[in-house]
Amino acid sequence: MTIFENICSSVPAALKTRGAALLAVATLQLATLGFIVADRIRLLKTGREIILPIVPVDPRDLFKGDYVQLGFPISTIPATATTGEDMPRLKQAYVTIEQQPDASWLAVAVSARRPATMAANQTALQARPAQWSDWSHGPVRVRYGIERYYVPEGTGGDLEKLAREKKLSAIVAVDAKGRAAIKGLSADGKRVYDEPLF
Repeated sequence: MTIFENICSSVPAALKTRGAALLAVATLQLATLGFIVADRIRLLKTGREIILPIVPVDPRDLFKGDYVQLGFPISTIPATATTGEDMPRLKQAYVTIEQQPDASWLAVAVSARRPATMAANQTALQARPAQWSDWSHGPVRVRYGIERYYVPEGTGGDLEKLAREKKLSAIVAVDAKGRAAIKGLSADGKRVYDEPLF
């Protein structure tokens, strides 16, 4: 009998079972984390890229460093954009946005499901109504999950100034499910920040 076999035979069965369970849990946690990271990387690398003008506010978070709070023109949905579906109870819907001739984006429709077909100048984003709002009374304020962007410490004020001068835009990736993620920021059409993949 080898030394390893001697050690294994001397370990109580309860410990072997606990050890296997802990190993299985750790493996599952690592796999889940790996999936989340890989999914985010896939969205940033393969999502359709759109440029949205932004208006940041509140450039400081005491716990996580500098960030820019972003507001988008497409975050206010006009009452005329709803499709007539039973929307008030929905926690999430899809906002179809359309690129205009001047390259800006405009919210043109809201629906319970992602549209099956859209024009080439359209895409749909997953959205949730902002606090104290629902889909039944327009205009509706929505959140796309891209309203906060962390930047190097000390730069939030500079970005807020650019936004007030209407020179700041967000570079956003949108995947086939309507999920959005910020890829970076541009100022006066020049890319100034890129979101690291890791």
